[in-house]
Amino acid sequence: MKRKIILIILVCIFNVFWVKGITITNKLATNYNIVIKTNSKTKLNNNAIMEELDVLLRTDLSYENEDSLVIAKKINNYLKNEMSGKGEIIAKYSIANNLNPYLVASMIIEATGCDSECSFLVKKCNNVGKMYYDKNTNDEVACYGGYYQQFNSLDDSIKEYIKYIEKNFYEKELTTPSQIYKEYNKDVRWVFRVNENIEKIKNSTAK
Repeated sequence: MKRKIILIILVCIFNVFWVKGITITNKLATNYNIVIKTNSKTKLNNNAIMEELDVLLRTDLSYENEDSLVIAKKINNYLKNEMSGKGEIIAKYSIANNLNPYLVASMIIEATGCDSECSFLVKKCNNVGKMYYDKNTNDEVACYGGYYQQFNSLDDSIKEYIKYIEKNFYEKELTTPSQIYKEYNKDVRWVFRVNENIEKIKNSTAK
């Protein structure tokens, strides 16, 4: 009988600490915004979240023998307002996906205007590539019910735009502005502007 009473007391104590532990964890998650949100695109079985984190932690990434952090600083020279400081994620994710980081940064600047004043799509929709909303895709959300896609964050949008460039251009062996512009439905002026951005960023000083 005594053993049963002791077991009951121990179970009660365990339950109290268990509930308190959950409560404390929930408060920490709420106060410090550390809840990880996932959707159907997230491949937990392949540790997609860790793979994405690993890219930013890598120190071995370089493009044309230039360190990714040096490239990131150069890109940051031309990113203002909402896009300020996003050079590292642009540089590292581009290089990790075998893309030219200067090209990606230049295309983002051309699409957003964030070398001076960022566009409405950046400010209100976190959309850096003027990417369209597909109503047949459950994971996508229309920005203000319009034609463009709404992203949860600028980082999400940058990564998605890099994937877009890789899939729609690089996989078709279109790797320069002059090769891309027709497939991208742009005119020749777009080629000159993007090339100009590439040269300005590449020749700037990492600060």
